Amino acid sequence: MKIGIAVDGKANKWGLQRFEPLRNEHDITVFIGERNTYDVRAIELKKHFLRHSEEILLALKSPATAYKRIIAAPYRKMDFYYFSLRRYLKGMDIVYTSDIIRSAYTLASLKDNFGFKFILSWWENIPHRVIFDERESFMKKFVMEKVDLFLPFTRTAKKALQLEGIPEEKLRLLYPGVDTDRFRPGPKPLDIMSANKIDMNSFVILYVGQLVSWKGVHNLIYAAKILKQKRISDFTVAIVGKGAQKENMKKLIKETGTEGYFRFLDFVPYDILPDIYRMADVFVLPSYPTMTWQEQFGFVLTEAMASGKAVISTMTGSIPEVVGDCGILIPPGDFYALADSLQRLMEDRPFREGLGRKARDRAMQLFCNKKNAQELSALFSEIKKL
Repeated sequence: MKIGIAVDGKANKWGLQRFEPLRNEHDITVFIGERNTYDVRAIELKKHFLRHSEEILLALKSPATAYKRIIAAPYRKMDFYYFSLRRYLKGMDIVYTSDIIRSAYTLASLKDNFGFKFILSWWENIPHRVIFDERESFMKKFVMEKVDLFLPFTRTAKKALQLEGIPEEKLRLLYPGVDTDRFRPGPKPLDIMSANKIDMNSFVILYVGQLVSWKGVHNLIYAAKILKQKRISDFTVAIVGKGAQKENMKKLIKETGTEGYFRFLDFVPYDILPDIYRMADVFVLPSYPTMTWQEQFGFVLTEAMASGKAVISTMTGSIPEVVGDCGILIPPGDFYALADSLQRLMEDRPFREGLGRKARDRAMQLFCNKKNAQELSALFSEIKKL
């Protein structure tokens, strides 16, 4: 079966993990734009790189269509390599995206001409979220009518789609996958800890993700101050990631007098991430919701869980569904509850390690990429017959 994948500028290893085990079973091609945000070298699927120069040449060969899709389009920048994909999607049985705007709009526009089945994975867990953006609302309405099968990533996302009127027969819940062979329990990487001046006997609190306000990462600073006031000092908070709030975090760390507890590792290559999780004693994702966003899944949670780590996160979005009873969930923004939870895990090693074992089991049961890949393959066969 020939399957094409296009996800605007966001093709990445973790988002495609559940496709990789199928690379010998199906002919799968990932179409990657010239300005893709992420390093794609680790993706173990056939890759086709789309170039702006080719897109322009192809558009010039179809001036009437180019005028319609670019000049006369109701909004600017609506397509993702429309002319290139029109060329390379011929003969595809199924096309897939998890980008609900530009890639989905382009694929939906090409669907009727080529006759492929169109699958759209769905992250959003707030119904009608894009109503506040005219362009996105216009594109989404067009896309929704063309989709053959929606794959919501969580039950929370599925319920949001149901509230928007998507019929049950077009919905199949399928969790994303994490490579549980790579992300697995193991000894602490002493070389990485030494390079980042983390004492091997320190209790390591790990955060991995964007340094943005809605991830609530600054709550780790308040929690560190609370622990310091309790005269608990043998811990290190390792922050992995980049973002607009880094400098504000550094100011807050200085203001709270917690400089000695924090290490910023910035961006870490995907190949090194499994060791980063093994370095941790506990993983924390302190997200909180906004009017138009709440945590949609939390890949980092499943990576930490697969690594056998106890997790602390918040009761928002899809997090409770992902974590289940394998971690501690606190109210969003409650840094006193975060500090109390960290202290409990520091002082109760059997409890902490028990949560880690349960987390590994849950990751193997629900989020293993090999297991979820087989469910995905069965869906391919099912939709092809429709």
